[in-house]
Amino acid sequence: MVTIASALMGLAAFLISIALIRRYSNTPEITSILMSLNIGIYFLTSPTLLFADSPILFKYGSSGSYLISGRYETLITSMFLHANLMHLFLNMYALYILGKVAEISLGRTKFISLYFLSGLVGNLLSCIIDSSSVSVGASGAIMGLLGYIVAMEYRVTGRFNPSTVLLAIFVIFGGFSANVDVLAHLGGFLVGLGSGLFRAPSW
Repeated sequence: MVTIASALMGLAAFLISIALIRRYSNTPEITSILMSLNIGIYFLTSPTLLFADSPILFKYGSSGSYLISGRYETLITSMFLHANLMHLFLNMYALYILGKVAEISLGRTKFISLYFLSGLVGNLLSCIIDSSSVSVGASGAIMGLLGYIVAMEYRVTGRFNPSTVLLAIFVIFGGFSANVDVLAHLGGFLVGLGSGLFRAPSW
């Protein structure tokens, strides 16, 4: 349940986050905004700070049953929800590392297009194949950034970097974490990989 206090906390977290990220790092603008939005929304939806409010996760997470009933907005809202503090931290750390590289390479408009397209396709693939579960998190979108970087390394060097490919496989299947939406990871990664491999010269 969102209260006035949690709303104020979420707003404060967003403003503080974006100020600190922009002040003490060289993180590009869109990556900074995305990180701050995710942090702010987590504080908004997390009364205990350690875990997000379960009813909110189930209401605004993505699920095949929600799509059948016409709730298409959950494909987007789910990308800004995180189940717990560790979930948020891991995704924001990955966004911080990968976002800087991808945004500098793509520019703001194409970067944000790739981010949301990867998240949407990842969520959609998950909803179609595993329609009974409810999924939250930015990892599908972030995996799109990793896929793009893997592809660009290939285009520059003429071969796939084994270390980056192994990292991608590890992350797609959730590493050592349980309850990972592998399908969302895979869908997002393939969007990014395809975007990088078939990127036009103007990109």
